[in-house]
Amino acid sequence: MRNLGEAVKADGTLDDNRIWRREPMYQGMNGRWVERFYTHPEHSYIFKPLTNGESVDREAWVNRNILAKLPEITAPKLLAASLEGKGTQGWTIFEDLGPLRHSYRLEYAQVAARQLARLHAAPAEQWPGITAQGPKPGIEVIAADVLRRRDEALAVLGGQGLPIQWLDWEIVPAVRDGYGFNVRRQVLSHGDLHLGNYAVTKEGGVVLLDWEHTHRNLPYWDLYHLIDMSHPRFPKAMPVEDRVKLLETYMDEADKQGTPWAREVLVREYAWFAAIFSLWMLLLVESDLRRGGGVWTKEGLLRQREETAKGLTGCLELLENHG
Repeated sequence: MRNLGEAVKADGTLDDNRIWRREPMYQGMNGRWVERFYTHPEHSYIFKPLTNGESVDREAWVNRNILAKLPEITAPKLLAASLEGKGTQGWTIFEDLGPLRHSYRLEYAQVAARQLARLHAAPAEQWPGITAQGPKPGIEVIAADVLRRRDEALAVLGGQGLPIQWLDWEIVPAVRDGYGFNVRRQVLSHGDLHLGNYAVTKEGGVVLLDWEHTHRNLPYWDLYHLIDMSHPRFPKAMPVEDRVKLLETYMDEADKQGTPWAREVLVREYAWFAAIFSLWMLLLVESDLRRGGGVWTKEGLLRQREETAKGLTGCLELLENHG
């Protein structure tokens, strides 16, 4: 096959007549499957159709325009992609790195944290095509939503044995005073770097996956997803002491990149950001449980709720120690 794009039909699906074999890997939120396919018994690739309608063409654009200029960021190589504007028929083909593991270990997360620091050191203004629109609302909207759902939030806090007065002590003043972040630097954000979106290869390297949510944001967004975001499909039992270790790893690498942070400020503001985000995530999980799970299993959601509540507790303790 002269061009890998020849393996894809006009409707954006793999052409069984042009490939040797295909293996479904996982299903995206819109029902489309990411697959491993073979053009030959020894030549395999990863076919990724458009799986997020709100980020049409973004992953291919990021690979061509950003990751190609940041060799210090380890990600699968883009080998082929549909032309822009194909909409739901869009697709990408990546190199196949073989079996990938998504198990949490501090040393793996630290490698990802160092790569985040390198990504965040890249001047975001170099890429004006990247907007501030991420996969979820910004932290200001999240905090306001928590206050709007005050009774639900208090019930969630009480149900998890967490201090309900924290809502009035921390969230209300922050919203009233306009989110007093001292750290205002907008960085180039991966956007969705939870445990399912970084992985360990069979050679032991750590790769960052799924760049369709890249946008500009505060550094806390990526740090939260890496450190405290839980996911119903990817269990993560993180020891409480790892939180500070990962923040320190990130800041040490930022120092090396020439983009240092005020350490005490970053730790304190991260704790606030992560606590708010975690409470909001608990509200989302409770909603999913009431609806019967939706695309997630009940077992996965219950585990996510437990991990998120544990993370919220750790962030509140961190906030108290650095307040």
